[in-house]
Amino acid sequence: MVELNNIPVVIISMSRWDGDYSSTSWSLAKTFSKDRIVIYVDYPYTWTEYLRKRTHPAVVKRKKALFGRENGLIRLKQYSDNLYGLTPPLMVPVNWLPKGNIYDRFSTMTDKNLWKTIKNALRELGQEEFILFNAFNPLYLRVPPKDPSIKAAVYQSQDNIRALEAYLRKHGKEAEVVAIQNAHLSIATSKQLQKDLMELSGRPVEYLPNAADYDLFKKAFTDPNDKPGDLVGISGPIIGYTGNICHRLDYELMRAICKNHPDKNLVMVGPRNHEGHTDIDLNAIPNLHFLGPKRLEELPFYLAHFDVLILPFLINEVTKSIYPLKINEYLASGKPVVATPFSEDIRTFGKWISLEDDHQRFSAAIQKELEGDSLEKRKARNQIASKNTWEDRAAIFWRLLQAAMEMKGGRRS
Repeated sequence: MVELNNIPVVIISMSRWDGDYSSTSWSLAKTFSKDRIVIYVDYPYTWTEYLRKRTHPAVVKRKKALFGRENGLIRLKQYSDNLYGLTPPLMVPVNWLPKGNIYDRFSTMTDKNLWKTIKNALRELGQEEFILFNAFNPLYLRVPPKDPSIKAAVYQSQDNIRALEAYLRKHGKEAEVVAIQNAHLSIATSKQLQKDLMELSGRPVEYLPNAADYDLFKKAFTDPNDKPGDLVGISGPIIGYTGNICHRLDYELMRAICKNHPDKNLVMVGPRNHEGHTDIDLNAIPNLHFLGPKRLEELPFYLAHFDVLILPFLINEVTKSIYPLKINEYLASGKPVVATPFSEDIRTFGKWISLEDDHQRFSAAIQKELEGDSLEKRKARNQIASKNTWEDRAAIFWRLLQAAMEMKGGRRS
């Protein structure tokens, strides 16, 4: 039997631990750190990104690490005694290069720099063997080094990289297949991703859906606090959304919701990244409010004071591969939910939420959910969320990895 207990995990991801919204990678990192050391590696800043964002607080606080003037490893004891963040030094941007030998050469160089940073961090913590967990970042270390310190290599897909922006597709779609083919275990967060990636890679891919920090989000149901200050001036009923305001959202639907519910306010909590994805002047809609990004720990206080929650996603190639993080966060709050039926995964929640693919029916469902809500329904929603926790997902992950390692005898796919 392959022994995996207490072995540290190094997670590389496309998100950073202090990003503007919650992520699958960060949620798993916090969960894994309850019983082992976890090093969460920031998505590397390139020189181009640094010059563009050098005055941003997140960049300023990392500046010395980015320039190699101080150790990039920090202990994140506010989350766990076992959890560390790692900021790699600035990298040369290579993704703009065309496919071919030049790109391959420079990509190998950046991989070596990142690998050196990881090994130095492990050495500082007195660790040798570890599990390398690539959480949807195939642009780095898609082929893990042949280093005996890597006890297991895992690749996780969280989104359809083939349908995302051209920048990621350019090298990412082939790199993801290579990453799967070089992992001991590959997992996907949605059923559609699982099917697609098995076909593309010719390798097994396991299904491990997203979950929620149930103990955090249930506070919206069991222990609601005072209304947050930026909600005080917004009257109810409030239709709420939390998360990235980006290419996934149906902005025509949002406009229709506001028009069909002039007596209500639609409140969006999250970073605004919708530039280029809609021509609608969202700021001109009087009952549409943007409150900006909040820390994950603050979100339950907003959910507690929303009356109905929405997932107004487009139905397209991008969203059909999504198991949204927020569905279990929403349900943990007990509040009624209306969503578009954008993926096979969201449709599995049809017993507890309303699913509508038409703008008028979606708007009508909001009113129906508000009028039909009850304590019994809230308890049922909260209960289903309690079965979809990160602790449950982590337990499944360790069983999957154990089985994969024993089947392959420690060899990669």
